[in-house]
Amino acid sequence: VVRRKKSISIEEKIDIISAVESGKKKADVAAKYGIKKNSLSSIMKNKEKVLEAFESLRFDPKRKRLRTAFYSDLEEALVKWYRIAQCFNVPVNGRMLRLKANDFAQKLGHSDFKCSNGWLDRFKSRYGLVFRAQPGDAAASTVVDAPTLWYQNVLPYLNDYQPKNVFYIQETALLYQLLPHNTFAFKGETCSVGKLSKERITVVGGTNMDGSEKLPLLVIGKNKSPHSFKDVKSLPVDYEANDVALMTSEVFEQWMHKLDDRFQAQQRRVVILADSLPAHTEVKNLKSVKLVFSPPDSSCLATNQGVIRSLKVKYRRCLIERFVDCVEGNKEFMLTLLDAIEMLYRCWGEVTPETIVKNYSEAGFKLETQANGNNAEVESDFALIAHAQAAGVEFPEGLSLEEYASLEDGLITYKMPTSNERLCAKKSTSDEAGTFLDDEDEAEGNRFQGTEQTLPSKSEALSALDTLRKFLGSQDTSDSLHDSLADLENFI
Repeated sequence: VVRRKKSISIEEKIDIISAVESGKKKADVAAKYGIKKNSLSSIMKNKEKVLEAFESLRFDPKRKRLRTAFYSDLEEALVKWYRIAQCFNVPVNGRMLRLKANDFAQKLGHSDFKCSNGWLDRFKSRYGLVFRAQPGDAAASTVVDAPTLWYQNVLPYLNDYQPKNVFYIQETALLYQLLPHNTFAFKGETCSVGKLSKERITVVGGTNMDGSEKLPLLVIGKNKSPHSFKDVKSLPVDYEANDVALMTSEVFEQWMHKLDDRFQAQQRRVVILADSLPAHTEVKNLKSVKLVFSPPDSSCLATNQGVIRSLKVKYRRCLIERFVDCVEGNKEFMLTLLDAIEMLYRCWGEVTPETIVKNYSEAGFKLETQANGNNAEVESDFALIAHAQAAGVEFPEGLSLEEYASLEDGLITYKMPTSNERLCAKKSTSDEAGTFLDDEDEAEGNRFQGTEQTLPSKSEALSALDTLRKFLGSQDTSDSLHDSLADLENFI
């Protein structure tokens, strides 16, 4: 009978190395683990490799062999992407991992690579990766033939309303202070958003079909009156707050009535398309707005190439630029909720009509106004990432700016209403006039203690305008900017 050679895991090899180095006899250690003396000698000879593999977590500790992959650069990029996705509660399955592997292979020049089921299984085994349910509020949605289902619901209205009067609203979670960094999820580790939830907001945007109009952004935070809002009498967005920073049926109803008032004042009749979500409920007594909901388990427009994605990419770009400016100016990086809102407002204004029309066209809506093939938003982010890395921003290798902007895509944006909340909706609406306090606002308040700034006087504001005017005079700018300065001066 031929005895099979016993395989020892990396974890057991570490124990063997520790036992030998602690002074135990090699014969006793070999007997304990049921291996021959020459096998033990081989383990001790390769001690450095075993320790390196264990300490760097390149391999699953239960693995028995240290064989590396041929496409090591591809695997390194893929495992980093997977770890980031898991840490931010973005659901990942085998199909997504396979598509990402093929995508990285193309970018890295491995034209002969194809991600087979066997390769994927070996990859998961090498790195000890598992697909598991994440804690927190990650949720995946199923999209079922969205354009066809939407046509059935929307087509009757498209005959009665011009494209400029047909709007679609989308929601997204946003961790507004999130800078790119390496945080990974391995088998056996727990990873959740945790403290990141304190900097989470929900952002809602809406556009019309011909790209000529964007609705004011709705931002939902956790605090009615955060510290950064002190002395602020108006915001460039609509702002609501509740204790979870999520869309609720109450917030949705209030926002719809506000939009209805807006369109009534303009003497317009519009259709607003919305996804079927628990917080998106029927709203009564609307006079200018017709609400149309998607069929269950479908979504009108894919967000991966859509308007919201464009907004988030622009926001992340601004966030990195702001951080780099602080590093290069040797200043402390600080970003309040008010700062984030002002950045979102600016970025929302930069989303082009071409992007909007393209989003509707890709969803199957046939428009007379077609997207321009030369989209001004198509920019290379390599220069920005290189600049950020040079300034000390830890930008994970293989993570594009678009992927960085999509890290929250798996987070839900709505609160599931309970039966009690439905019964007490009117009461809770009046109660919410108070202030929600949380650790986020307390921390923001502590950071600003001792750094209170008095509001600028009228003369200081006019002096700042003079500085801006001189700067514009030194640049090749359009007349509209000078007109805006004149409007500001008249206002002051």
